[in-house]
Amino acid sequence: MEVESERTPRRRREDRLRLKRSTIAGMTSLERPVRPELSNFEVFVDTCLRVAAENDIALPPDLADRRAWDEAYRELREQVDRNPRRPAPRSLPERPARPQATISAEPGEAAEDNAQRPPLLRRRILLTTSVLAVAAAGAGIPYWFRGTRSPTAAAAGSPSPGTFSALPPGEGAYSPVGKLLSPPLGKDNPVWSVAVGWLRGEPVAVVGRADGTVQLWNPVTGRARSGPLAGHDKPVYSIALRPPIAVSGGVDGTLRVWDLTADPPTSTRMSGEPTGGINSVALAVVGGRTVAVSAGDDRTVRIWDPAVPRHGGEILGASLDSEVKSIATGQAMAVSGSADGKVRLWDLAAERVVRLLGTHESTVGTVAMGVVRGRLLAVSGSEDGVVRVWDPSGTEPADLGEPIHNAVKTVAIGTVKGRTVAIAGSDDSAIRIWDLATARPYGDGLTGPGTAAESIAIGQAGGRALVVSGHWDGTIWTWSP
Repeated sequence: MEVESERTPRRRREDRLRLKRSTIAGMTSLERPVRPELSNFEVFVDTCLRVAAENDIALPPDLADRRAWDEAYRELREQVDRNPRRPAPRSLPERPARPQATISAEPGEAAEDNAQRPPLLRRRILLTTSVLAVAAAGAGIPYWFRGTRSPTAAAAGSPSPGTFSALPPGEGAYSPVGKLLSPPLGKDNPVWSVAVGWLRGEPVAVVGRADGTVQLWNPVTGRARSGPLAGHDKPVYSIALRPPIAVSGGVDGTLRVWDLTADPPTSTRMSGEPTGGINSVALAVVGGRTVAVSAGDDRTVRIWDPAVPRHGGEILGASLDSEVKSIATGQAMAVSGSADGKVRLWDLAAERVVRLLGTHESTVGTVAMGVVRGRLLAVSGSEDGVVRVWDPSGTEPADLGEPIHNAVKTVAIGTVKGRTVAIAGSDDSAIRIWDLATARPYGDGLTGPGTAAESIAIGQAGGRALVVSGHWDGTIWTWSP
């Protein structure tokens, strides 16, 4: 099959692109798959779909959907970024560490060779002569204030999936429409992480991108407070903010602590050899000192002291059964989510796991903690499409609304017009909001972005809520609901 870029819809105004046989072989190999560039992937998929249409070849609905292929590409990219090939042994001495430092790196398991890895795509992409194939809320007071399990989806009067309830009286000024804060900085450069706070009397958003850079913005004025700051060698999957410092964690296995008072901000890497990706990081105050808590591909939760970068992180408890994908903190406690779907509660002062709160059916890639009516709660989002509320005191969990039928990528807890809400972004590009005091959807969610939110943060500015999100297409959006 001849792959011609000028005949593919998304490349007509771009430079002519012709794929080599070796490029196509890499994209379709089941034994040694590689991550193609986005432009190559688009040309390949669009050509296959065009050939199928020209030859009246009936494809299953999901294979004929370009958006589904875009999601497949995202999955491929994430898997390759998280599982880099182990470099061949070198006889030369190790290169000394770079003078620019960052915060600590959590050791993670060394990545195995491609031949030993699990498949990188849920859809197996094969090219034949001319065909493409693929293997491929309860009503009233929620349960956590009643002490019993909520019937959630089965409750009479529960909102149906994808619908939102009317706002409480007096809150008609709510607006779901977002504002673009930043367009993409280059192609194929998602914004993986976002944190918001205040710095020198101004609101600040700190974002981390796939190219390993960190950048500061004023989300109210729309002004960049720094240029892209180099530090990580691979995507920045998580940022935690507690001015005057921020801590970032990357796929390169390192943690960096950023001095936001410097101009431009500088970073220092914590001690520890990078042996696996850092998936999530959070900050907390324990015994009067600020600590960082990380979740890593080495199956550990670790606690770090950002004030002493030369000290490595201490493992809380022992290594777990699977990779730890997310971490959140609240009141010297933490909640973690793992690749095996388990959600755990941690005591940061005692440096140990308290108990297993429960499980999802798939990876828990995002968690958040917050206080509702004086009670500490946690919210988790999973690839099973469920947003779930957990009560650390031991009450059974309950789901917010119906399953979304798309992976939940990010959750956050904050305050909108005096109400504590949970915000969730998912792979269907929707951003949903629930009132945690009633377990009902709040308003119409948030609108504007055309691709999935990879990270959401919520804070306050001028007495109003301030929401900032980073997206798969590299854009950054803001709202003031």
